Amino acid sequence: MTDGRPLDFDMFRQAWTEALELTNGLPDKVPDRAEVDRLTGYLRRHVEMLAAALEAAVEGWSEDTSDRETARWLLVRTRKALDSVPGSNHRTAAVHVEDLALTCRALATLCRQQLCTPVLSGQPPGI
Repeated sequence: MTDGRPLDFDMFRQAWTEALELTNGLPDKVPDRAEVDRLTGYLRRHVEMLAAALEAAVEGWSEDTSDRETARWLLVRTRKALDSVPGSNHRTAAVHVEDLALTCRALATLCRQQLCTPVLSGQPPGI
């Protein structure tokens, strides 16, 4: 949305779903680090894109509403997630990618509900 393109919610959903499926076995089963690192990169880009869209929208909201406060809270939490690093061991990296996946899901949900026209696979915007 920040570069003029609509947000692709299917792409976001695929990334967070894949990450949550990968980390589903935690703490007993730690996923492959290479796969965790790959998904971490994707999710960081998605989260940054969604956060930028939400930040721009929140600035334009004229009233302090519960939706605006929820968005502000989520943006603070998002910044913390983006500022943190995966960690040196496989378990902390997996927990980090899981956190990014949950953050991506929350941001996408709020964007979809409040301000964005979704692009669904095979459908033009606005449908």
